[in-house]
Amino acid sequence: MTTTHKTRDRILIVARDDDLRTGLSDSLENAGDYVVNLADNFEEALSEILLTEFDLIITEAELPDLSGMDLLAVVGGLRPGAKVIVIDDDLSAKSAVAVFRLGAVDYLYKPLNMTFVMMQIERQLEKKHLAAAVKRSEPTAAPPPVSRDRARRLDPRTRPAVLMLRREHFTLINKELNLLLNHVKASFVGLVDNDGNMIGAAGTLEDYDLKLLTHALSIDHTAQRSLANILEENKFHSTYFEGDQNGVYIIEFGQPYIVSLAVICHADVKPGMVWLYSKRTAAIIDDILKSIPAPKPLPMLQD
Repeated sequence: MTTTHKTRDRILIVARDDDLRTGLSDSLENAGDYVVNLADNFEEALSEILLTEFDLIITEAELPDLSGMDLLAVVGGLRPGAKVIVIDDDLSAKSAVAVFRLGAVDYLYKPLNMTFVMMQIERQLEKKHLAAAVKRSEPTAAPPPVSRDRARRLDPRTRPAVLMLRREHFTLINKELNLLLNHVKASFVGLVDNDGNMIGAAGTLEDYDLKLLTHALSIDHTAQRSLANILEENKFHSTYFEGDQNGVYIIEFGQPYIVSLAVICHADVKPGMVWLYSKRTAAIIDDILKSIPAPKPLPMLQD
């Protein structure tokens, strides 16, 4: 008789509400079938998601720094295999639509019935395991060729920065981003790698879409590249976009990991002060990136 070992599901709970975080954690640990990680804000949750593969993420809709919606958008890009349940303070049709549009599997609202919540967690994990079992039972096809993008991510020499950083790097970077936020009185400060992955963030985006922002920062802007060629420059490292209400400052740096530092301030803030502190922060973060040990080369990937 063969005994199969059941792997315990790993769940991340992201909640600013101490009672909710503790109640969920205790219920899951008492059930005995789960490994539970905890975070009380977006920054901590991002670090956990980057470092660990989760089966399920449970997040509050409102967090102290960014929001559960922002976290949901990040999970879709970094951990597409993880299911996400969003918990709101009260029922909102608008929030429910947004949550499901971003890929959440369930939307719950307070006051919570913990027995019902546990049933929903078990239901979603069961569906995940059933889908995995069906996939395993399908006839094995020849493996597809390794795409250029996947090969680049597999090779440590060409991986995006977010996949190379360790927990201590994230901690140092987020400390500098928070200092910059306070120095220049910015509304939002974010660090994004060349693949559009959010490495760190401070402040709030309010009604702005984090996913769209990270995508915009990862684009190779044609106008900048063309102007750099005309002026015989390698590239422009700094860009400023001025609007009626906000100014956006972008500093691109890093080698071999190209990243962009974005600072969003009210239009009344003096640009000179923002540039001074932003470039100082960029230099510190650049040193952190350069402290990552050079990766060992891998054998050539076969198609």
